[in-house]
Amino acid sequence: MILLYTDKLLDVEIPQIVPTCEAFDGRILPLVGEDLRCLYMALRTATRGVVVKSRGRLWIALARELRPDLVIYLWGLPLRGRGLVPIYIGPEYRGPGLYYVRNRGELERLRGYAVDGVVLDARGFDPRLVELIVRGKVRCDCEKCGLVERLACEVYKEVEVL
Repeated sequence: MILLYTDKLLDVEIPQIVPTCEAFDGRILPLVGEDLRCLYMALRTATRGVVVKSRGRLWIALARELRPDLVIYLWGLPLRGRGLVPIYIGPEYRGPGLYYVRNRGELERLRGYAVDGVVLDARGFDPRLVELIVRGKVRCDCEKCGLVERLACEVYKEVEVL
């Protein structure tokens, strides 16, 4: 799973985590903090999931109670369960889950580990190139291409040949 973290909606088909209270587009996963009104609006309008940025388990329990059918991504809280997916901050491996990656250097440190997915900061990665990689439009010459290896591959060499 590949998600993009951005401040505004980008023109790519990859799901995007945006700090907003309302999922006005199907690609948006709203990033909400400890604001009850914002959390309620995000849960009401979201279709793919909601990212909750809180260390309090009460907010997570409330979100699960309001929308048990929705995936709740936990930004900074290493909690797993049915419908709960942690997003780990930083490139240090802490087990399966999603990892927030700011640049290619942090992505390289996850090479060889089993990760469920990555949240790529749109400021450190080209969203259109990431979309091409996700769609399989560019290939990498690696033996064992996992998610991290495909994203860390030097795909510009393949693009130049085409």
